[in-house]
Amino acid sequence: MSHTRFGLITAIVTLALVAIVAGPASAQLDTGSIVGTVTDASGAVLPGVTVTATQIDTGVASVAVTTDRGQYVFPALKIGRYSVTAELGGFRRAVHDAIDLHVQERREANLTLEVGQLSEEVKVVGLSELLQTQTANMGHAVDERQLKDLPLLGRRYAELALLTPGVNVAPAGITSRGEDTFFNANGNPATWNNYTLDGADNNSFSTNLQERSPQVIQPPVDALQEFRVQTRTYSAEFGKAAGAVINASIKQGTNAFHGSLFEFGRDDRFNANRWENERAGVARGQFTQSIGGGTLGGPIVTGRSFFFGDYQGTRLTQAQTKLSTVPTPLMRQGILSELPQSLRTSTFIPAGCIDAATKTIPVSCFDPVARALLALYPQANIPQALAAFGTPGGLVSPNFISNGLLNNDIDQFDIRTDQSVRRGSDQILARYSFMDTRRLEPPALVDPIASGDFASHILNRGQSLVGGWSRVMGSAMFSEFRASWNRISSSSLQLPFGDAQNAKYGIKGVPENAQFSGGIPAMNIGGVTRIGGPSFRPQYQTSQVFQFAENLTWNRTTHNYKFGVEKRRDIVDYIDLRALNGALTFSDGRYSNVGYADFLLGLASTEQLTLFYPANLYTDGWQAYAQDSWRLGSAFTLNYGVRYEYFTPMLNRDNKMTNIDPATGQVVYASDGSVYDRSLIHPNRADFAPRAGFAWTMTPKLVWRGGYGLFYQQTDRYGSESQLALNPPQLVDVSIAAASASEAPVVILKNGFQSVSQANIDPTRVQWRIQDPNQETPRAHQVSLGPEYQLSDNLVVDAEYVGNFVRHGRKLRNLNQGILTNPGVGPVVFPYAQYGFGTAFLEQIATDGVSDYHAVQLKLQRRMSGGLAFTSSVTFSRARGNFLDHLSAGGGATGNFPMDAHDISKDYGPLPYDIPRQWTTSFIYELPAGGGRRFTPHGVSGALASNWAVNGILTLTDGRPFTVSATDRSNTGQSHQNRANCIGDAVPSGFDQTIDHWFETKAFAEPAAFNFGSCGYDTVRGPGFKRMNLSVFRTLPFGDKRVELRVETFNLFNWVNYDFPGMNVSAPASFGRISASVDAPREMQFAVKFYF
Repeated sequence: MSHTRFGLITAIVTLALVAIVAGPASAQLDTGSIVGTVTDASGAVLPGVTVTATQIDTGVASVAVTTDRGQYVFPALKIGRYSVTAELGGFRRAVHDAIDLHVQERREANLTLEVGQLSEEVKVVGLSELLQTQTANMGHAVDERQLKDLPLLGRRYAELALLTPGVNVAPAGITSRGEDTFFNANGNPATWNNYTLDGADNNSFSTNLQERSPQVIQPPVDALQEFRVQTRTYSAEFGKAAGAVINASIKQGTNAFHGSLFEFGRDDRFNANRWENERAGVARGQFTQSIGGGTLGGPIVTGRSFFFGDYQGTRLTQAQTKLSTVPTPLMRQGILSELPQSLRTSTFIPAGCIDAATKTIPVSCFDPVARALLALYPQANIPQALAAFGTPGGLVSPNFISNGLLNNDIDQFDIRTDQSVRRGSDQILARYSFMDTRRLEPPALVDPIASGDFASHILNRGQSLVGGWSRVMGSAMFSEFRASWNRISSSSLQLPFGDAQNAKYGIKGVPENAQFSGGIPAMNIGGVTRIGGPSFRPQYQTSQVFQFAENLTWNRTTHNYKFGVEKRRDIVDYIDLRALNGALTFSDGRYSNVGYADFLLGLASTEQLTLFYPANLYTDGWQAYAQDSWRLGSAFTLNYGVRYEYFTPMLNRDNKMTNIDPATGQVVYASDGSVYDRSLIHPNRADFAPRAGFAWTMTPKLVWRGGYGLFYQQTDRYGSESQLALNPPQLVDVSIAAASASEAPVVILKNGFQSVSQANIDPTRVQWRIQDPNQETPRAHQVSLGPEYQLSDNLVVDAEYVGNFVRHGRKLRNLNQGILTNPGVGPVVFPYAQYGFGTAFLEQIATDGVSDYHAVQLKLQRRMSGGLAFTSSVTFSRARGNFLDHLSAGGGATGNFPMDAHDISKDYGPLPYDIPRQWTTSFIYELPAGGGRRFTPHGVSGALASNWAVNGILTLTDGRPFTVSATDRSNTGQSHQNRANCIGDAVPSGFDQTIDHWFETKAFAEPAAFNFGSCGYDTVRGPGFKRMNLSVFRTLPFGDKRVELRVETFNLFNWVNYDFPGMNVSAPASFGRISASVDAPREMQFAVKFYF
């Protein structure tokens, strides 16, 4: 059965369940619990007491009965405000009002019954408890007020995850992949986070995040009730991923009709200019954005059936400031005196074509294709670079700035229904979400044929359907079933898709096909910005996730047991091929010592060309857990449990998989049969994950919490790397490299690409994507310990030690990387040449990555009182390791490949997300004048002074580490880290650190031939980060309606946050210099909202 048909049938079945029960159920992941003990006036426990929890906004009630220990549990309540009532004959009714329940919270509400008539009532009205006395879980809940009022760039709710201790923005390699907030939590890779929406899986299953977000649906801020970031949870009900859990919940309707209309607008006239533009004398670029929409919710049948819906549309046009290095007028004539490197000749360069003394190449020696392609480069336009034209060794890099326009349009909506049946004994939910994105990116080099970066035309469509049914069975059991489906399809096309240009420039040997052709091959050229491409275009991916789960809660005496099972299928169908339109490399100056000179001469050191092939992959997963929350007494709760997970390795629908046995070098092929026969990887069947945590209330104001948990990361996103489906014979991906300058160029540009055919595959000329057949599942050992102390009725502080220790992380390597038998002299021995692979790139995944994270995390939180609420968190941390999730690499972040595949001990060091100190503060402040506030002024001046609020977010962090690199002279093959030699202190005592001289460049040197660099991993640290966002509101009430006027400012003080300096010692024109910023300048946003 095809995946498409399977998807349609499953979706129909899910919808049928919704129809049968009027719409399926909220899952435990997006609910909370209320527990407590009922006693009499003497303190004796009371069994058999009827306890009712009523959600105030809907009137929906749930009923429980106390055990023989006087305890009760409501295990899976929808979030909101509750009233809890206890009733027993001979006693007055006891009521505990205004209990605010958030996602995954376990609130305690104890009640005391006094002797009297049941018709009499003793009401306890007070604030919800601030202390978390029932669980060791760590995290941060963001409520509806914070979601609506805090200033959010782009109205992205996930940005508020950064308010949580231990959470920081992910490295640039992954943040550049999309606008959604990518973050690392407690030392885990950014791709390990787990997103849920209304308790259902909200993670895409794409291999490379080409949809620009890990979420299938990014719900509008105004549609969310709240969300919680759980950086550490010791409940066994969470699994599959080892990172943070992000629980978001769409609003539910209530007994009253409520809604909103909103419009947020931004315009470049109110923005500051980018730092790069200011330095280059370029005017501020265009920027217009409109985000508008509305929400509506209310009753279908009062007290029983409710609905909620929302729509949001985004329209964005924004100048994208991009920096490039283009050939100067002299360089276009073959006069290379401005370059700092010397020229040399070789046996592969025609006599008379290199004048090393004058550093020139006669135009008559230019490859004719290279000469034609030079015209695609724009002329330099940065004043500092223009002033240096003609200066020997004085090339300024970058020397070109562009401000092309990005267009990004989004339409999205959500529809949710909730149904209460049999007086609250049955709860039913159904929700459908849709999100459509259309994005057109500008190329760095202006001309779409020239490109210069990954500018693309992107179309994304995400859909999500969730349904479930929860039932109270008697006084002690609760059951819920959940079914969900999500799907996201994405296409990323090169800008000249469908516009064949190879013949125009004389490029030969690249197949023409309407499915992928357009533009010219991607060419990486040392010293200047790459031209053509981009690689990996076009890309097409469609991912689907089907999830079915049943959870059972059993309340028995002092125990609250939970059991659950889940079956899921994750599917991805994709085209993610590196070089459908070809790729060439002239980057390392293999033949002339200057990459740009090699290009002019047409001498390519690598060639890549891929034949078209679609992959259809999936994995099946089964999970089960058992969990107990054991209340050992009024002051001590123990949470413990175990989880079991089994996921198949990636399977191909047609069993088209190929691997290489690392022990024998034998090529093996998938076939029908066992899971191993089909996947060529031995599955792990022993993934048991124990969890335990405690909460000890030492005093009414002091709680100690701690725990340990083992978490598995079942799947990783690593693009097309090491995908067994992308191998011969089903896929031919030619990857030919000259191992050293003594080997002939793989391509002479004017002669064109070498022919590619599936009929005669040479194992030495293709890239092999393979995996260790005996992998372990990556796992994280997570621990925490610390106190939480209530300073006052509204103020609480907590301090935690947090440890996170990853073992068996998935790490890429070239299994056939050459071995330096005699460093500095050679030769290089390629270990798999003996099996007929020559110097071929055998890209392998193995599970020997490790990382270690230690942190002290402090948080001070004040809930709204006297018009002021704030959360302030400080994290002191240390993150070390020898691997990085593949998609986080780039933008200065390295670590996805080792330096030496045969000695990975050289790769252990500070991770790219190692930020020693981070301080984040958010606040909401209502000025004291206005209705219901401290002062109620009158008259015109009073009206003008009333109902103002100021809200903000301040973030200050240390800088990130980076590795100083160099041109590879080891001659050991492709895809490994190339580090410089360290010959001094990067920042010696008394060093004057400036943006033009960030570190002592004399402390580094290029390695000699047949050597790796001596520098360690991530040994230099870049600039820190600071940002202040501020919003000012004015509310105009009109009875039960109100209008809200808002002005929001992002980067209020226009602080410049600098990018990494040039970090390649082999590129002296930029080495040690900062030429770009990593954050937007001050930007303003204006908004009007109408609440009714």
